[in-house]
Amino acid sequence: MKHANAPVLLVDSNRDGLDLYSTALALEGITAATAATAREAFDRVVSNRPRVLVTELRLPDSDGAELIRRVRRDAPRDDVFIVALTTNAPADTARARAAGCDVVLSMPCLPDTLVGELRRVLP
Repeated sequence: MKHANAPVLLVDSNRDGLDLYSTALALEGITAATAATAREAFDRVVSNRPRVLVTELRLPDSDGAELIRRVRRDAPRDDVFIVALTTNAPADTARARAAGCDVVLSMPCLPDTLVGELRRVLP
């Protein structure tokens, strides 16, 4: 699902996860673009300038924390709110925060939990 100028970019290597979260956001009136790899995600951050990046920390082509660091260092906007999703919260939380993440959510993460976090930062 590609939405230019969507306020949210969802990054997950699991297609079912992308579908679940993008559908939940759509039901709340939030448009989301999706990406399955770190490379694709960074390209979308540069071209679409989303307000929020939601990324899984275990991506097939890169560590999600590295994606977060790269977005913080090289993205065209410096106010991207970043949410990390992880199945290994105790170990990954400090690593994600050190990379520049704003919020870390444990997976499985209920769509309502994600929507609640996004409602805090989206107009």
